[in-house]
Amino acid sequence: MPRPTGRGYALLGLAAGTYLAGRVVGTWELYFIAFAFLATFVVSWLLVAATGRRIRVIRTLTPERPVAGDEPEFAFLVKNPSLLPGPQLSLRSPLTELAGMDIELEIESLAPRGERLVKTHVRRVNRGVHVLPPVQAAADDPLGLAGTARKVSDSLVVTVMPRIVYLESCALYPDMGLRHDWSGRHGLRSIGASEFRGIRPHQPGEPLSHIDWKSTAKTGTLMLREMEDPAGADVTILLDGTAEQLVGEAPDSNYELAVRATGSIADFVLRAGHGVTLVSHERRRREVRLTADGSGRRALSQALAEAQPTAAVPLVNALRHLRTDGAHLLRAESVTVVSLSLDRQLTRALIQLKEDGVHLAFLYVTGVSFADGAPGSVSSLLPFLPPREEPEAVAGVNEEARPADGLPTAARPMEAGLDTDAGSLRLEDRAFLLSLSSAGIPCLTLGRGESLERRLSLWHTGRRGRTVAR
Repeated sequence: MPRPTGRGYALLGLAAGTYLAGRVVGTWELYFIAFAFLATFVVSWLLVAATGRRIRVIRTLTPERPVAGDEPEFAFLVKNPSLLPGPQLSLRSPLTELAGMDIELEIESLAPRGERLVKTHVRRVNRGVHVLPPVQAAADDPLGLAGTARKVSDSLVVTVMPRIVYLESCALYPDMGLRHDWSGRHGLRSIGASEFRGIRPHQPGEPLSHIDWKSTAKTGTLMLREMEDPAGADVTILLDGTAEQLVGEAPDSNYELAVRATGSIADFVLRAGHGVTLVSHERRRREVRLTADGSGRRALSQALAEAQPTAAVPLVNALRHLRTDGAHLLRAESVTVVSLSLDRQLTRALIQLKEDGVHLAFLYVTGVSFADGAPGSVSSLLPFLPPREEPEAVAGVNEEARPADGLPTAARPMEAGLDTDAGSLRLEDRAFLLSLSSAGIPCLTLGRGESLERRLSLWHTGRRGRTVAR
């Protein structure tokens, strides 16, 4: 229902004043002027009521499924199906969660049965599934005497995919590579092959093709020769979404970096011909099975777009769930844990899984680097290697040469092929990571401002990492 604007109330007041003046003075011409003012308002009100409620807006986004960080284009097709000229419109489309802004457009009066297309770009969009509310249209008559505000479009669901880095190698899976086609243009170098892992008792239902007959003859029971086969093993990736561990705000938060890292690793594994089971630790645990084909990679982007840090319990609960309900899967799969936290309980749970025979890799996305006043990056620690002696290192290190953490330079952990400055990490975090590495679990840390292509890759080709956009 249209309502008078400020100008409309002023005109109605003028009409009433003119009418009263005519009554007091007794001049009948003032009555005509008062009724003319009133008629002008009534015509404006009827025009807005007749045309404003019939205005329709069709809102579209190009591309339909943008990637986080893109600046997509919104198009608004405004239609006036009425036989009368349309009112002046002010369109407002809230995009708070999507891009941290609102779109506001001014549309001049439309011709009868006319339409107008207006396009505008928005700021960089944030990852997630966003439900945009209907477009609000404020319609005014040409004189600005009456107006109405109403919804003129449907809600719009926008899915923003995570920005995934195209990896040519993965430091967490050094034995995994991508296969070449005959031209050598697709796929990557494969440095892994089937390797002997060990001999264990045969379990009912397992194939007999890998039976080790020598061990079987010695023990009198069926013994299975277990091989490490990068091309056939599946991978489980557990993404931590504990709400209490969230630091920063989207798109600059430790969880958003964890999602990007998870997507980059999973995309690499899928392209290598492996299946992936993506487990998202949220309020309701979500598990998605991804196949090593194009549909699996599309499903990966969709699953990560829907991921949210809403878990009320710590990540160690999800690991316990894997040990109890998913024990039969853990024997056959490699497990990569992408965590936002690192504490004593989590360290113990990971070491226990390793002792149970699970092939583990651990990626720690530090929250301290996203806190206010924190340094921009955190060094990668993959894996902890024995101390490397340096020429200037001597048995006695004086206090001036000793860093703040109390360890001499030669005794600090080194990354394979890279010098590592772990001063950005808390002392407790470094102790926990050292415990994991000592247990044989490859560890990698990521922080704010880190290059995913550099940190996650096993080798560097000198080219800039590509972004996978689907």
